[in-house]
Amino acid sequence: MLEEIKKDLADNFRAGDEDILRQYIDETTTDALSISNRKKTSENIAILESDIKKCVKSKYLQRGSEGSNSLSAGGVSTSFNNPTEIMRIEIVKSGKRVPFL
Repeated sequence: MLEEIKKDLADNFRAGDEDILRQYIDETTTDALSISNRKKTSENIAILESDIKKCVKSKYLQRGSEGSNSLSAGGVSTSFNNPTEIMRIEIVKSGKRVPFL
């Protein structure tokens, strides 16, 4: 998953940031498993992989602006989304969440 994310980020990936990406992957995988009520298995991670990758890429690209909803500078305004919240919505909408029994 790490290599695919680095490839997707292309020029936005800075050499030496692999540890940061690994940390984001671990945290996001834990969040995705919790949101979907799934146990940590390779099968469940494979089911959630696309959601995890999207969230990790978004978190990586938003580094340095954590906690901000928007920024304005030099006449340019930027709004940020919450990648984890978007991942939660997508997991639930796509039926990847299993009900508690």
